[in-house]
Amino acid sequence: MRIFPPSVQISPTLWGTVAVLSMFSGLGNTAAAAESASAVSQGMGSTVRANPWDPMTAHAAPGMVWLDGRFELGGSGRFGSDETSLWQVGAYDAQTTGVGFGVFWSRTTQSIAPRNSDLPGWRRDDEEFDNHIRSSVLSTTIGGGGIHRLFGFGVGVRYFYRSTKLGGAEHAITLAPSIATVIQDSVIFSITAENVIPTGNPDAPLGVSTGTRWQVSRQLAIAFDTEADFSSLDKTVAFTPMVGAEFRAGDVVPIRVGWKRDGVDGTRWLSSGLGVENESVGLSYGLSLDMWSDHDVIHQHGVMLRISM
Repeated sequence: MRIFPPSVQISPTLWGTVAVLSMFSGLGNTAAAAESASAVSQGMGSTVRANPWDPMTAHAAPGMVWLDGRFELGGSGRFGSDETSLWQVGAYDAQTTGVGFGVFWSRTTQSIAPRNSDLPGWRRDDEEFDNHIRSSVLSTTIGGGGIHRLFGFGVGVRYFYRSTKLGGAEHAITLAPSIATVIQDSVIFSITAENVIPTGNPDAPLGVSTGTRWQVSRQLAIAFDTEADFSSLDKTVAFTPMVGAEFRAGDVVPIRVGWKRDGVDGTRWLSSGLGVENESVGLSYGLSLDMWSDHDVIHQHGVMLRISM
């Protein structure tokens, strides 16, 4: 039994779309975060791992690629007062053939400027110590399942590229196996082993993530995601909880709120979002605020366009 609103059933030629997306993704010569952060998930505290209506889910939780038998395509951009920018494109297809297929590309750029107290006293007046970081990830996902699409499994193949002004460039390839299921026709759950091939790349830490989405009704959903990062901190597991909720006004205006605490850097984010959506297309805006920063409040803004078939 499907727990999601019925979709428009169209039989498009989708593999051409995915192929073009793959070619575009390969052209990313800089950038991108390992994080899957569309404006939809941004508004819900970065909860994405159990949301079949978010095209970035196939990257975050490959087991989800099979569950809802849909085609999703989306692009998202995010920028903030911390001079960080994030661009993402994702798609998955679980209706054209007997297996699910997804592709995802992301690019992130940021500049880390040290505080004056951290700078050496012997520096020249014209000498810069800013570290410009550009990271990217390109991933493909394949998955399947059964039991009337109540169970799914998948694996993501992820290629990471990271370039820093001070450290140079590095590459890495790793895997992310995942399973997902629908419980009692109202709860979606996924679990993913993150980056099981050790790479040493800071964008690809070894870990485990989970996603849970309770579809209370057609209008209301509550989500809770977790990440356990085993390698970013020495001898410590970095645990990141994420909570979000979505209420649909009139079935077409999703209103989102969320909260996230990053277990690696300790930041805490409040988020909200708004959108206009129907079964075929959606436009969403997300806002994240770090009000506990040592300096001014950091704000990040995201926009995403989604096409669903």
